[in-house]
Amino acid sequence: MEKKALFQPIQIGNVEIKNRLALLPLCLNYNLKGGLVSTQTKAFFAGRAREGLGLIVAGTLTVSNEVYKRRVGSGFQMMDHSAKPGLYELAELAQMYGTKIFMQFSYGMGHQISKKDQWPDPTADPITASPIETKLIPPAQPMKADVWHKRMGTEFQIANVENMMTREATLKELEEIEDTQAVAALALKTLGFDGVELHFGHGYFGAGFISPRVNQRKDQYGGSPEKRLTFPKNCYEKARKRVGKDFAIGMRISLEEHVPGGQTLDDTKYICKEMEKLGLNYVSFTNGCHDAFDYYQPDEDGSMIEGAAVIKKALKIPVITASIHDPDLAEKSVAEGKTDMVGLARALFADPHWISKAAEGKRPVRCIKCGLCWDHIVFGLPIRCTVNPELGFEQYLPGYLPERPMKSVLPPHLHSSKGKEK
Repeated sequence: MEKKALFQPIQIGNVEIKNRLALLPLCLNYNLKGGLVSTQTKAFFAGRAREGLGLIVAGTLTVSNEVYKRRVGSGFQMMDHSAKPGLYELAELAQMYGTKIFMQFSYGMGHQISKKDQWPDPTADPITASPIETKLIPPAQPMKADVWHKRMGTEFQIANVENMMTREATLKELEEIEDTQAVAALALKTLGFDGVELHFGHGYFGAGFISPRVNQRKDQYGGSPEKRLTFPKNCYEKARKRVGKDFAIGMRISLEEHVPGGQTLDDTKYICKEMEKLGLNYVSFTNGCHDAFDYYQPDEDGSMIEGAAVIKKALKIPVITASIHDPDLAEKSVAEGKTDMVGLARALFADPHWISKAAEGKRPVRCIKCGLCWDHIVFGLPIRCTVNPELGFEQYLPGYLPERPMKSVLPPHLHSSKGKEK
């Protein structure tokens, strides 16, 4: 199938993206201690940008002291100036290849806490929208991962800390998170990023506020559907005030939680419409949560397409849909208007050349959904892949980082006619 729709440009806010393919936020465990950008991180992202990727949504970025105390160090951080050079170079590398780059914000683990002994402050107690026990609801395991692990003589694990009670986040803690993520948005704009993504999916801290199951608060942050939107709205509005109207701000959200009393498709449609009214520039769809892990990391391609299509009909802003590994299905989904962009994650673990192969009508190496990448996340190890032995070693291989100096792409605020010779 010729990939005409996939390689058409699209506008997100004031950002023009050259095609409909996005790399979704990933836990890679490639960064240096403290969440500083490593050479391997840059090689991973630059290699995918070089292949013709339209958009990178890097992440997640820890943006507040309240979050940092309770955050396993698998992502990026911006708690001091030492993080900025690496983030600047990451944006610069992506843009050298014509790829736009956003950064996703982490608001914390929420009730899906993992490996508390690895937190920067192991004495910090877990906070959520409302007190909830972190006892794992037995999920329907992803079948392919379960079968693969049993064949290897092991067991597929979903990270969680059993029988621990979270506590309700205080108003002071919420205000700190809202304010510091807004400051971080402006810092990222200054460093050359094209946008930011606010994370309200997968059951993490931000998602807990929009969930009728988790959010049982009695103050201005909980209760009615309108009040459950207070935290997302505050995060958006405070960030927007800092960065102005030209900087892209999007949101990631689960289509449904798929647990009793949880967020439904109708809830999600309402949330997206309300956020669009505020000026949100795009929505990126995921699904489920750790409690319903087979929806979060599904076995089959295209499991989110129909749900995304329902909500897309109610919106004017672009939507990105995950878990579409087959190029023909990706083309069909965009061509039929069921999604505006296709979000790739494990597909680009399995084959870093997925995009160029799709453009040439070739078949990429397929992710076998074995769960090996998730195993590495659970145990705090750098990501590896069963079908791609290069994953995690890009920094040592040709074709990933630039092989010669390239023209730098200055952030917009650094462009100036002052001082030029007449």
